[in-house]
Amino acid sequence: MNKKFKDSYNNIFEVNIKNNLLKFLNPTSKRTKYYDVPPDKSLTKNQYGRIYLQIHQLLHLLNSLGFNFKNKKFLDVGTGNGMIPRILSRITKFNKTIGIDPFLDKGHKTSWQKHDHEQTEKYVLNFIKRNKGLFYNKYKKGLNYENHSLIPSNFSLKNIYNQKYKFHQLSAHNSHKLKEKFDVIYLKSIEHFNDWNKMFKIFSKITKKKSLIIFKHRSFFSYLGPHRYATSGIPWGHVLLKDKDYKKYINKFHKERSKDMENFFFNGLSYPRYTINDLLLFASKNNFTPKIIINEPPRYLNDAYKFTLKIQNFWRIVFKNYPRLSSDELLSGIYHIVLEKN
Repeated sequence: MNKKFKDSYNNIFEVNIKNNLLKFLNPTSKRTKYYDVPPDKSLTKNQYGRIYLQIHQLLHLLNSLGFNFKNKKFLDVGTGNGMIPRILSRITKFNKTIGIDPFLDKGHKTSWQKHDHEQTEKYVLNFIKRNKGLFYNKYKKGLNYENHSLIPSNFSLKNIYNQKYKFHQLSAHNSHKLKEKFDVIYLKSIEHFNDWNKMFKIFSKITKKKSLIIFKHRSFFSYLGPHRYATSGIPWGHVLLKDKDYKKYINKFHKERSKDMENFFFNGLSYPRYTINDLLLFASKNNFTPKIIINEPPRYLNDAYKFTLKIQNFWRIVFKNYPRLSSDELLSGIYHIVLEKN
C-alpha cells in the first residue's frame, strides 16, 4: 500500500521508494543499498563507457567551434580520477592540462571508488589507440545507464603526445591559486558548488579573451537532481517540497539516515538553489556569453513526465517554489553549456 505525505500547505503526495525512485536509478553493487558509497574495486564497463563519452563529447563541442588546441591550456574542475585531462594531454595538442578537485577517491559520496589511476589511464588510452580514435559505436554498449542524446562526431587519432598532466587538490573557488590563465575550463559538477557568482568571478580572473568554459550539468531540478543520496520517494519531491517540509519528510520516512540526507541536501549540493537562468545571469555579469546550449532529456523522461500529470497542481506548486525555473530544466537530463569570454 502506498504511503502519503501531507506538507504544511495541505498538499498530499504519494511516497513510494520502489516505484518513484529505485526504478529510475542505475543499479548498485551487490549487497549494497542504493545510497551506499560504491565499494573499492576496478572500474566497470559502464564506468569506462562514461569516461569515453565525456572525453568524446568534450572534443565534439570544441571541434564544432573550430577550436585550435595547439599551445592551449586546459583546466578540469572537479576532475575526480583525472581521466579527462590525463587523456587530453595524450591525444590533443594542449600543451598543459590540469585537474583540480577538493576530494580524492572516496573522499565524498559522489567521488569515484578507490582505483589505480595510472592503470585506468593506460586502459583508456589503449582503447583509443586500438580503435584509432573515438567512435561512438565502439563503446556505446557501456552507456546503458547514461542520460545522453548528444552523439559526438568521430574523432580520429592523429598522434600520441607525451605532455604530462598535473593534479592539484583544490576547489573551484581556489583555482586562482594556480596562477595560470586557461583557454578552456571544463566543469561537470557545478551543482556541487554553493556560490556560482563567486565561481564565475574567479573564472573570469583565470581566463583570457575568447577562453571557453564548458559545463556538463545535471540540474538540481531534474528528476534525480539531488543524486541517489537525497532524492525522495515523492516524485519531484525535492522541487515540490519546501525546505521545512523536506526535513519533515525525511524524519518520517528515512529516519535512520535523516541526518545524512539533510546534510547532503543542504550542504553537499549547491544551496541556495540555482537555475540555468541564474547560471547565464552570473555568466553575463562576469563577461561570458553563451555559444552552445544543449539540453539532453533523461532516458526515463516519459515515465517521469507522467508524474507531472498525476500530481494535483504540479506546475502551480513548482513555480510558486521556484519562479525562475523553466519547464525544460525540470524535465532535463544533462545540459551541455559552452560560454565564451568577451
